[in-house]
Amino acid sequence: MMRARGAAVPIPMDVVVGKAFAADTPAHVLDAKDVGEDDLILDIGPRTAMQYAGILREAGTIVWNGPVGVFEFDAFGNGTRAIAEAIAASRAFSIAGGGDTLAAIAKYRVTDKIGYISTGGGAFLAFLEGRKLPAVEILEQRAVQ
Repeated sequence: MMRARGAAVPIPMDVVVGKAFAADTPAHVLDAKDVGEDDLILDIGPRTAMQYAGILREAGTIVWNGPVGVFEFDAFGNGTRAIAEAIAASRAFSIAGGGDTLAAIAKYRVTDKIGYISTGGGAFLAFLEGRKLPAVEILEQRAVQ
C-alpha cells in the first residue's frame, strides 16, 4: 500500500554495534546483515545516516519522534547528530516530539532550527494521527462555551 502511494520506510544498511549497553563499550560499524547474536545495535551506521540526511533534505514536512541511537553515549550518537543537523539544515517545516528527542535537540544545539517542539511523545504521535486526546477535548469544549 505504501509503495502504491510512492512512500517507503528506509531500512538501515549499516549499524553501529557494541557488546554491552555502556558508554565505554567499543563501537564497531557493521553491515546490517552482518550483525551477530551477541551484538547490540546502538546506532545507525554512517552510510545509513547519509541516506537519511539526503531524504530529509528533500522533505517538505518532517516529524521527528525519537533518536536513532543511544545518543547519550558519544560513540553511539553520530546517527542522531546527523539526523538533528539534517533537520536543522532542511527548508522543511519540522515538528519534534518526545523527551528523548528534546534531549537530542538540546545536545546538538539545534533548538532554534526546529519549527515546532512538543514535550509529549506518544500523545504527540496520537494527536498527529487524529486521535482524540482527553485534555484536548476538554479544551475544545471550553473554547466553544
